[in-house]
Amino acid sequence: MRLASKVALITSSQRGRCAKTARQLAAAGASVMICGRNAAQGQATVAEIQQAGGRASFILADIALMSDVQAAIDETIATYGRLDILFNNASSSHESDRTLLSVTENTWARIVEATLTGTFFCCQYALPFLQNAGQGSIINLVERDGPAADYTVSGICQGGLVALTQSISAHFSAQGVVANLIVAAPDVLSTPILSTENVLYGPVPLPHSGTDLVKGNDEEANTAFAAVGDAILYLATCDNQLQGYTLLVSSNPHRE
Repeated sequence: MRLASKVALITSSQRGRCAKTARQLAAAGASVMICGRNAAQGQATVAEIQQAGGRASFILADIALMSDVQAAIDETIATYGRLDILFNNASSSHESDRTLLSVTENTWARIVEATLTGTFFCCQYALPFLQNAGQGSIINLVERDGPAADYTVSGICQGGLVALTQSISAHFSAQGVVANLIVAAPDVLSTPILSTENVLYGPVPLPHSGTDLVKGNDEEANTAFAAVGDAILYLATCDNQLQGYTLLVSSNPHRE
């Protein structure tokens, strides 16, 4: 198994993408810790993994709270002895997140805390343990099911996640930690993330062919993944082949 002896932390207990990712990493051999605010959903995913012969645990936690982030990571270390993979689902939506002039203070705070703030502190607290693993991987995900123009605050947070991922890559690659971001949406291939001065195309050897793009450090485009799950598993197992990249996956979160 490609992830035998590895330990992964999934920072959400949602039954969609996060449950699929937990099952996928466990099937590849990883021990999985799931943290989130929904105990029933998290424990149900753990039960599914265990019934399939995998190793998994759940801890109740709200990643918008630093104390909960620390508790989740400490519990991962206490249970499995190490941390190799941090998967942050930084996807969040709110019915009020539409035009800039209509965004309320509550909408802003709720989305920023759930995406950018939570992801930042998960990365910050996990980094020393990922360094200790000798070859740690951070996988950040932004996934939406509508046009980018429909999500003002989420779009702003997405730009922050690009910067966060690149910052981690720049400062911790020498310590064996890789950090990459996946942006998945139906229109993602025609939606710019940032200017090309910040996010450029780069040719990288990839295991799948498709219509998707990888953005990185050079000037050429390359095909990549047909599904979000493929991209997640690749980043969890590709060692140091990708560092500081934004992978654009044309996808619908309800399709996989």
